Amino acid sequence: MTAEILIRSAEPDDAPAVAPLMVEAGGGIYQFLLDGVVPGMPVADLLVPGLAAREGSFSHRHCAVALDGDAVVGTAHAYPADWMRSVDRSYLPPERLAHIESFDAAQDWGSYFLSALAVAPPWRRQGIAGRLLDWVEGRARSGGFDRITLHVWADNAAARRLYARHGYIEVEVAAIPWHERLPHQGGSVLLRKRL
Repeated sequence: MTAEILIRSAEPDDAPAVAPLMVEAGGGIYQFLLDGVVPGMPVADLLVPGLAAREGSFSHRHCAVALDGDAVVGTAHAYPADWMRSVDRSYLPPERLAHIESFDAAQDWGSYFLSALAVAPPWRRQGIAGRLLDWVEGRARSGGFDRITLHVWADNAAARRLYARHGYIEVEVAAIPWHERLPHQGGSVLLRKRL
């Protein structure tokens, strides 16, 4: 079905193409947290240095890309959930962090965390997301993890169906309130898959 699509580990040069997909995968969370932090800089551009870096949880070293020829058409980003406990968020506005504090309360510490999965619209429904999930599962297993977790917006029915087809079950809801810059209903749902 998607034999011509190559899935490989991301490289530093992929960062500019991966960043907009990560923003899309977040469903508004990156805009909510980062908009205006560096005046005049688009949110996707703020993500590029972290993705290009060799170190840190945001690094390309924790990403896969789906390639159609030379074009990045999908990405997955995953790392140990426990790494979120040590992320520096001091540069983010405190009121924004307070708004999403239930996200951290609804985590499965000790799991392997899928922080982003995105496929560009023209390439959707071709099995690419499933292949990216397979890459994440392989990384989790090789790292000794027995489960993968992720958050999905409760009102993102298509994503919830995708994850259910791949064996993810709903575990908990983070009651993140609606905000004009984060317009989702029902909060964020924590999903888990045992390996």
